Amino acid sequence: MLLAGGWLSLSPMDYAQLAKHAGASLLFVSNHVYWKESGYFDAGAHEKWLLHTWSLSVEWQFYLLYPLLVLAAHRLLRRAAGVTSALWAIALASLAWSAWLAFADPSRAFFLLPTRAWEMLAGGLVFAHQDACNRLARGRRWLEPAGLAAILAASLLLTPETPWPGVAALLPVAGTVLVMLDGSGRTRLLGSTALQGIGRWSYSIYLWHWPIVAWLQQNRPQPLGLWTAAGIALSILLGWLSYRLVEDPARRLVNRFRLAPALAVSAAMVLLPFAAAALVYYQGETVTAVRFRGQPSLTEANAVAAVETRYSKQRQYEALYRVDQHCLLEITMGPEHFAPACGGERPRIALWGDSHAAHLWPGLSRLAAPGSIAQWTASGCAPLLGMEMLATRHCRAINDWVLARLRAQRPETVVLAAAWFRLEDARIRQGLKATLTALRADPGWQPQVIVVGSVPIWHKTLPRLLASDILGGNGQPRSRKGLDEAAMRKDGLVAELADGQSVFLSPLAVFCDEQGCLRYFGSGSEIAPAAYDYGHLTAEGSLFFARPLLRAIAERRLPSAGAS
Repeated sequence: MLLAGGWLSLSPMDYAQLAKHAGASLLFVSNHVYWKESGYFDAGAHEKWLLHTWSLSVEWQFYLLYPLLVLAAHRLLRRAAGVTSALWAIALASLAWSAWLAFADPSRAFFLLPTRAWEMLAGGLVFAHQDACNRLARGRRWLEPAGLAAILAASLLLTPETPWPGVAALLPVAGTVLVMLDGSGRTRLLGSTALQGIGRWSYSIYLWHWPIVAWLQQNRPQPLGLWTAAGIALSILLGWLSYRLVEDPARRLVNRFRLAPALAVSAAMVLLPFAAAALVYYQGETVTAVRFRGQPSLTEANAVAAVETRYSKQRQYEALYRVDQHCLLEITMGPEHFAPACGGERPRIALWGDSHAAHLWPGLSRLAAPGSIAQWTASGCAPLLGMEMLATRHCRAINDWVLARLRAQRPETVVLAAAWFRLEDARIRQGLKATLTALRADPGWQPQVIVVGSVPIWHKTLPRLLASDILGGNGQPRSRKGLDEAAMRKDGLVAELADGQSVFLSPLAVFCDEQGCLRYFGSGSEIAPAAYDYGHLTAEGSLFFARPLLRAIAERRLPSAGAS
């Protein structure tokens, strides 16, 4: 259904991505696809209409392997107690690995089966110890309320900063186990007709809920609270309809056949839509030509798509931001990975911050003298002294190292930049104050400090937003559509903290006016978006901002130069 709807409403690159994800979902490997796509520069979750299928893929992988695991353990160990012990050993090993990877490699820990298996094995262990569990549950009416309280506590207490799944996942899993001990849904609360009905429809509700969430997030209707309630109600309604019209009839159809015909019918249900998805993905240019035949703006839309392909799929940003030269460190790297060339030959300007500092390099390096710019930047690591960052484990050490290098090289200007919109206000206040204080602490070196505010932040990847608008006849250079207003508020906070001893320069003031924010340069096949994802600047966008940045640096330097 999404492929059919996408034919009418999505841009070519959105439709190709949807087809890729649909094919991976049908083969139950989408968790691996999303894991490989994940990372600091990954497209936003709400641009992936089938992101929720990662968990279905993990479940299918588990339930295909679990019987084989039990059978193998039984063949080797010969006793039920041995099988149970093997399951405990695997569950504990999976939990330990999950706890470690939640810090070492969060994306792998989140998406892959080995770090998720213990959560599903918990149910198998309840069954394996069913006699003991029945004795434990007898007469204890508090088990279900305690389990539901644990699940509710997890939903309220766990935050995006919590390492996940890891040890934190023990709380909701333990809550689920307590509910299972109290009758697996046959108790007074969970056994009610309404909740039992929702339970029967839950698989279909789950399939519908994320596309609705993605649509709401992309369109940002107001008031958001009412639309969220409507989205929940619509998920339940569509889930009920899918259960009645698709899921239940399909199950009854398959059950009419013997094993071999049933497998053939099931395979056809999977392979026919998979073939359609594969055709869209691998014959993308042909499909696009058919869908948009005679569309005068297709040339511009294809040019925009080509930019995203170069930057994201071909990873052009790695050379542009100097990831490959180790001047923009990846999240697993410490300060020892900075290359000597990052310090420049005769540095007068130093870039310090995360990737939102690194994306200033392409423009500055084109306009400034060779060797005059140092770049010490690290993905996910804002230039906030004393701050730990969950995503970048070495951030505190990196910032301490950069400060020491700055004091050693003494550049005339230090440029601080970061993805401020990702950070809590308290962190920005505390960390930026510490950084500015440290940069003024040496009486023999008083650099000019430029604090760069937020670039325009888009709720959807800018090339995808542009392609949709261009094909829809709304491809004006400036627009407010899809802008993140919260990023603008953060810009005000950073401006407030950049006091009179430093210069604040806002990219929002450079890119935006009353008509909106500048989205692209050029036209036709030469069109170039200002950013290649939600906000990281392209070479053209970086150059556009570098000119006012260098003017701000020069204007502050001129008085002292004239006095000498």
